[in-house]
Amino acid sequence: MRNPVQLDQNHNDAIRTEIADRLGYLLPREPSPPLAGDQIQEREDQIMRFQMMKQETTDPLGARQLHDIISDMEAELKEQVDRLVAERH
Repeated sequence: MRNPVQLDQNHNDAIRTEIADRLGYLLPREPSPPLAGDQIQEREDQIMRFQMMKQETTDPLGARQLHDIISDMEAELKEQVDRLVAERH
């Protein structure tokens, strides 16, 4: 018997990948290299655009998926900023 939680997770991952592909952003599958200052600003701009899309969407599933994508992007950005700060100290 298949694990329903795993099936649900696989389904959610497939939906997130499809949404990300349609939005032109591929979710990172492995840690990204550290960002430079201008790349950090670019990533912050991307996050802002995704947040605006989330506010404008009327599809609850799409909004939830955008929320997850934004959370992933914010977490990755925080990690990279923390790494950059640690390297400078």
